[in-house]
Amino acid sequence: MSPPKPRPGAGQGRERGLKGPAIGSMLLVGLGVTVLLLALFAGRTSPRGWIPQNYTRVAPGTYQAQDPPLRVASRITSRFKTEHRVYTPGGIFLRYHNAVVAILPSGRGSRITVDDPDRGYARYHSSVGGAWGGPGGRASSFRGGGPGEGK
Repeated sequence: MSPPKPRPGAGQGRERGLKGPAIGSMLLVGLGVTVLLLALFAGRTSPRGWIPQNYTRVAPGTYQAQDPPLRVASRITSRFKTEHRVYTPGGIFLRYHNAVVAILPSGRGSRITVDDPDRGYARYHSSVGGAWGGPGGRASSFRGGGPGEGK
């Protein structure tokens, strides 16, 4: 008597059964990595929360650093990419989507102010107005919508 012949498709059910869980596991790992990356880099868009943890608070929204402005600005911008920067003899101004950071000379160190964009623009307009522009003194990139050249 000969051994029974396998049915067509027999043994393939197990392989097929493993493909579903393997794909599901890979999707879960991919989702986990995505969530982890978002959590790690979500706070890297603005130094608003980082500055109070790294510099001495001297008043609401104002901090003191022992380093000169250029070194402080370099430290901040190496961690948080700015939308715009302005360097003047009176200070360094960093614009973010939710903050304006001014790093001003103060003795041998620096004074750092952190404002929302409207307040920061109004406060430092004489230093940043020509570079950041915007209608009505607002920190925006609006360039008009009517007819005309140079847009």
